[in-house]
Amino acid sequence: MPVGSSKMKPRLFVLLSFFAFFHQSINAENLKLCVVESVHTTKRIRGLCKQLVISGSPIECIIGNDRFNCLRRLTMGKADFTVLEPEDLVAASVYNEYNILVTNELRAFPDEKQRYEMVVIVSKEVRNIWDVKGKRFCHPGLDTTDDWTNAFSTYFEEWVILKECDPNKTLLENRMNGLSNFFETACIAGPWTADTTYDSKLKSKYRNLCAACDNPVGCYTTDTYHGREGALLCLTDNAGDIAWVRLNDTLEHFKDERINKEDYKYLCPDGTTRPVKFDKPCVWITKPWPVIIARSEIAEKVEMMMRSSNMDKFSQLLENYHPTPVSTDTLEKPEDFLIRFPRFMSANNRATCHPSRRVRWCVASNLEENKCRWLREASIVYGVEPAISCIQELTRAGCLKAVKTERADIFVARPEELFEARKMNLKTMVQIIPKRNNEFVRIAAVVKRDSWFKNLKDLKGAKACFTGYRDVGWNAFVTTLKNISATDYCPDTEAVSKFFTESSIVGLSDSDGQMPYNLHALNKQANGIDKDLIAFDCMMSNVGDVAFVNLKSIEGKIGNLVQKRGSQARNTKYRTLCLNQIDSDEMCLLTWAPLGMVVTHENITDLRREEIYSMLLEMDKLFGSSFKGPTPAFSMYGIYDSNRSIIFPEETQHLQLEVHQIQQVPSYSDIVNDLVKRVHCSGARDLNFYYSYMIFIYIFIVALSKLQIT
Repeated sequence: MPVGSSKMKPRLFVLLSFFAFFHQSINAENLKLCVVESVHTTKRIRGLCKQLVISGSPIECIIGNDRFNCLRRLTMGKADFTVLEPEDLVAASVYNEYNILVTNELRAFPDEKQRYEMVVIVSKEVRNIWDVKGKRFCHPGLDTTDDWTNAFSTYFEEWVILKECDPNKTLLENRMNGLSNFFETACIAGPWTADTTYDSKLKSKYRNLCAACDNPVGCYTTDTYHGREGALLCLTDNAGDIAWVRLNDTLEHFKDERINKEDYKYLCPDGTTRPVKFDKPCVWITKPWPVIIARSEIAEKVEMMMRSSNMDKFSQLLENYHPTPVSTDTLEKPEDFLIRFPRFMSANNRATCHPSRRVRWCVASNLEENKCRWLREASIVYGVEPAISCIQELTRAGCLKAVKTERADIFVARPEELFEARKMNLKTMVQIIPKRNNEFVRIAAVVKRDSWFKNLKDLKGAKACFTGYRDVGWNAFVTTLKNISATDYCPDTEAVSKFFTESSIVGLSDSDGQMPYNLHALNKQANGIDKDLIAFDCMMSNVGDVAFVNLKSIEGKIGNLVQKRGSQARNTKYRTLCLNQIDSDEMCLLTWAPLGMVVTHENITDLRREEIYSMLLEMDKLFGSSFKGPTPAFSMYGIYDSNRSIIFPEETQHLQLEVHQIQQVPSYSDIVNDLVKRVHCSGARDLNFYYSYMIFIYIFIVALSKLQIT
């Protein structure tokens, strides 16, 4: 695949190293350089930024968690300059109010004005562009990175193939169907989509798009004809007639004396061809270098500082790549800079289908809307389809209703919202998986170690502390009651009321309806305190005997709650109750759940579901925890402008269709399914009470009227 990401990662380090050793005479305060800290860059950036401080450099580091975060810091005046990929610049150019200028390109070689150029090489049997149809196509692959985006991957085919918008096919299948119908065979090895099941389905349906590969059955990334060199080999091995390749790779490939240049030609956008042997290529699209951008007020100072440096002296700080800052001819706005590269901007403004396939994503706060908007821009420039649009509601409950009424397509719901979502017949599309197993939502009944309770059955007549009415802990206990008591209580409030002498419930309010006398609101809340910690404190302070809490939340306060017997780290203050085991030191859970789930409405078609699911997986691949390249363009799960867990929980590792069993306990999804089936009992009893009450009132009025007559 493209040059790349592994070779480009030192470019920021070069800048930092330069600033650490060479001071520039600038009559101003320290300039703030925003650098992106990631799993790949942390160690080096921390060391170099420390050197800046020690050396008294006029440059200081501002740490961002993604490139778009650094861009926002510039626009807010919290940083002065940073490094962006050209696709990031496309997103920046959308917002004309951002007062930023391009000062330098970070070139691998000072004399190379572009990162690379794309060309089409054809065999001598292809006479012109109208002769391409029905031929064999060699493509490097659909993998997306900072260096190889969808705009470059699809550029040639969108030039020669009429865009298909069959509503009975996903956008991806429309693309593959168009390729399949246009070319006799092709080799497009490697993944077509992040959804492996759908990937296999498409490759099975459009077999001719793998038929030219060295291993047509596999069509894997490991195929001989996959990638940059692979597409050229596909052509010169006579497996294909047309290759979509980089010019620099082509020139290198044709140095091989065994290849007869006279057998190949450049195909030009105007439809003509040129012999490869004449070395006069016609370029289809050009990729810019990464750039340094600065706030317009200090852009000239940044450019002067970069221009006065001697980067050769710092080559020992580089790994295997030598980016050289080259000043632009003039300080330019992002769009003005990008239009100098043939067809780059137009490639990033692709035609869309009508009606639009956009995915309406519901958010419930201004912060969420801001993050959603940046996710949209990042997704567009990095080729994720379909595009999203952000629909803001006043509350999270409003978002659930928006999905129910199909005003929105998806919403990222929390575990405690799953019950309401299922009552609305909303469907789970993907689940949000944490980085570690102990970060799953794990609900347990926690008591003090010296309490007399041996198991859950002993809690009869005790006092309970709940984190909320009909939240995960409440619903988990109500379901467990079926195994504790022979009586299947209904409704749930009656069940809890009869089992415990008293129950304290965090956040209980009048809007929850009339409650039994022994169910109380627990209002010991302070801003920002976790509900689980409030319920846990309720138990610790003896207001209650047991707390139904998420272990993840309280373990952050007291450490791992329970260890196996004999462990030196064993917690001596608290334990969890099991259903039947007596005084066990084993961890016992009532239920478990992922960090959240993406929900959609009940009427979604299989085709639309697949399209959105693939879109989410592609976002996860590009902007999630396992992004390619040294730094992420955007962080779906990380901190957003100093705010944690916006849209997605911060602990998110990836999105997954379903989660494997966690211990031998029911998942919360199973519990909710059971409760939704039984929820009619509550409604039926309420209705019966209503009818009985109305009959009583009627009889009373009739009797009263007879008494008055008498």
